[in-house]
Amino acid sequence: MRATVARALVAVSVVLLLAASAAAAAQVRAVFPTDRFTVADPAQLTGRRVALPLPQKCAPPSAGCDEIRLLNELDGFSVNPRVAIRFSGPIAIDSVTRQSAFILPLWTEPLPSPVALTQLVWDRESQTLYARPERALLQGRRYAVVVTTRVLDEEGRPLKPAAGPGLVSEAVYGASVDTLVFQQLKGLGVQRVDLAAAGVFTTQSVTTDLELIRTLIDARPVAALRFTLAPGGDRSVYARAGIESVELRRQVATTPGKLLGEPVKLPLQVAPPSDVKTVAFGAYRSVSFLSPQRHIPAVPTRSGPPRPLGEEDVHVTVFLPEGPTPPEGWPVAIFGHGFGNDRHMTPPLVAATMARQGFATVAINVVGHGGGSEGTLTMTRAGQEPVILPAGGRGLDLDGDGKITSTEGLGTLATSPLALIAIRDGLRQTVADLIQLIRAIRRGVDVNGAGRPDLDGTRIYYFGQSLGGIYGTLLMAVEPSVRVGVLNVPGGPIVEIARQSPIFRPLAVNQLKTRKPPLLPADVKDFLESIPLPGDAPVLKPAPGALDIQAYFERVEWISQSANPVAFAPYLRQAPLPGVGPKAVLVQWAVGDLTVPNPTTASIIRAGLLGPFASAYRHDKVVATLPEGLRNPHRFLTLTASPELSGIARAAQEQAARFFLSGGRVIERIDEQFELEPAR
Repeated sequence: MRATVARALVAVSVVLLLAASAAAAAQVRAVFPTDRFTVADPAQLTGRRVALPLPQKCAPPSAGCDEIRLLNELDGFSVNPRVAIRFSGPIAIDSVTRQSAFILPLWTEPLPSPVALTQLVWDRESQTLYARPERALLQGRRYAVVVTTRVLDEEGRPLKPAAGPGLVSEAVYGASVDTLVFQQLKGLGVQRVDLAAAGVFTTQSVTTDLELIRTLIDARPVAALRFTLAPGGDRSVYARAGIESVELRRQVATTPGKLLGEPVKLPLQVAPPSDVKTVAFGAYRSVSFLSPQRHIPAVPTRSGPPRPLGEEDVHVTVFLPEGPTPPEGWPVAIFGHGFGNDRHMTPPLVAATMARQGFATVAINVVGHGGGSEGTLTMTRAGQEPVILPAGGRGLDLDGDGKITSTEGLGTLATSPLALIAIRDGLRQTVADLIQLIRAIRRGVDVNGAGRPDLDGTRIYYFGQSLGGIYGTLLMAVEPSVRVGVLNVPGGPIVEIARQSPIFRPLAVNQLKTRKPPLLPADVKDFLESIPLPGDAPVLKPAPGALDIQAYFERVEWISQSANPVAFAPYLRQAPLPGVGPKAVLVQWAVGDLTVPNPTTASIIRAGLLGPFASAYRHDKVVATLPEGLRNPHRFLTLTASPELSGIARAAQEQAARFFLSGGRVIERIDEQFELEPAR
């Protein structure tokens, strides 16, 4: 009898407890990111180092462990963190607004704040809300993820307020940070009783390595540009009027007898002698920080620059305008080519327009581009024997298959422990190469051997297309000598371009399959990531496996922030780096870009508040009249040889040149197809 009564009392107690639990408002269980997942590290500029726990099993296949180890070398969290807020029960997603949950800067900054949460994804199984900040955060700063009781649970009740004295800091910082957070919240009308949860985190250093590399370069002897690449050390400088053709053969393999690919003629017909007087091929020595694995080994951010690991000849093409050379030399427009291209095929397409406006065009190869180092240029001139020059390719057979693809050597191998780094360090090395090129130009460059400078080292500008706009953003942010630049169809982060672009998405598919363990089965052709774009409705039912893919993409972006143009964009105008100053920047983009999708360009524009400095090519107004091969407007800047779009290309180039001539003060609408409006 007593046992029966006892069992009945226990059953009643359980029912009452369950009822009480059901009646209680939901509360926040955990917030990420938080500095609880860091350790103190005085060797870092932030004073912290990431210390994420490793997975329980790190035996091969162990990509997850490799990824965490790389992240744990960083001195803070991503400037575009994937925020995760775990609740004790379901919430009303529509109650998550910029007033109810946000990211709060703990110091005043020259960008809008607090920062709203966007791209919401709700995982009902774990009762976790995932989100991103609506703009990139600044580097090396402390922020708080704040959740207020204005967020409601599924029954419409306010969240349970946080309790206890250490609401924010727990054991990391102490009461002073709690006080700072509450002071900031009070200014927003949020009282202590309105706070459901908060977590303080430190953002990583983003620009530091490139700033330190620049300082190291400044302390070294300046490399000279030499134009003696012809056989026997003869000068490799040629009058454009005498050139009949230049034929490129890239090194595409490492097997003797199969080294070179099919010959391709440079498009010099669009750079005629009436515009271009001289074409010169040169080289300079550039210090390299890249390991053979295409990795710049990490060093603590307070301890100095990455260690130089060698030097490399970087080859240069120079186009000088027709006409008498100004006493100080021609103003210089450095052109940055795109992914998979090189300094031979694209610069001729823009050099004539620049020359007509009085600019010399200068270009180098991106790391990993242009084929291998054994490639050749064959120069044919009227009445003379052909001359064979080195093509200056920077590609490598990194995977050992005997082939050198168009971008091989730019990034780490997808199957290596460094896979997460991808093309980050190849881009940073390219910026280091450009900084050294700028130093050489500033020193003085006598291209024609006349005993006086042909390039004006005090007037150096930059314009880059696609990938050239991406690494160009990095260059503009850290290099004080280039004060005016044009970024054509840039985008970021790289992982978002790969995810959103139909051109590059197969690369993302392959990466998910080759990861060990894979995140996508080998027989599946595509993936569902369930990531809304900024401004889209929240995702309430993520696809199976989507959250793991989201977490992987977050890691890729986090490790790559030091080469992400979105992370660098705030330092162009709004928060210039010390000793660099604000830059005049024009962003050119194309409606309907399939290679670098518009949302990724919009991310750069939002991050840098560059809306007033953006020019849109309205391809949507003409696309219906064009052949299939021109439906993608991504290359509109360089379609000089296209009968259908040569006018558009020249208009875009003219807009860039006139922006340079105005000192970055005037953005002209050169053609009716260009509108001065921000990316959508």
